[in-house]
Amino acid sequence: MCEEEIEKWEIEARELRRSYANWGEIEKLPPRLKAAVKYYIETGEIRTSSKLAGLPLVEFRELLRRLNVPVVS
Repeated sequence: MCEEEIEKWEIEARELRRSYANWGEIEKLPPRLKAAVKYYIETGEIRTSSKLAGLPLVEFRELLRRLNVPVVS
């Protein structure tokens, strides 16, 4: 894959995460979790996001599922 293809894929993945996310529920989260979820939506970096949230990866993925945020990898 060339750089342009990777960048295009990252943009598409970000748009998918943004469009499916339940923003109403995200905004109700405690600040730390809200920031971690938003970080994941923008970057796709799930391990860093789970550390920011202070949650094990499995629990962070469950949170994303409840919020309808697709885990695009």
